[in-house]
Amino acid sequence: MRRVKVKSYDEQWVSNFEDEAKTLHEIFGPEIIEIHHIGSTSVNGLKAKPIIDIMPIVREINRIDEFNTKMISIGYEPKGENGITGRRFFQKGVE
Repeated sequence: MRRVKVKSYDEQWVSNFEDEAKTLHEIFGPEIIEIHHIGSTSVNGLKAKPIIDIMPIVREINRIDEFNTKMISIGYEPKGENGITGRRFFQKGVE
């Protein structure tokens, strides 16, 4: 059985997102249009699993695979479409 750890809201989640978004902007450059902090850690005051969910909006989804090596170098695992056609999914860290 998988255990889910839920924690009280942590104001650090906002700066964790901002730091990661900055790094992603550096890697993808002008390919990124905007980056959103999504999921429960983005809701002020809400208890959540301490996992920062990030959704970048990109110019051309088909170019994103070109960045896999750089994403691996900062700890991400590229998972391709991961079951949803037309997206790219990356996971960082081990739960």
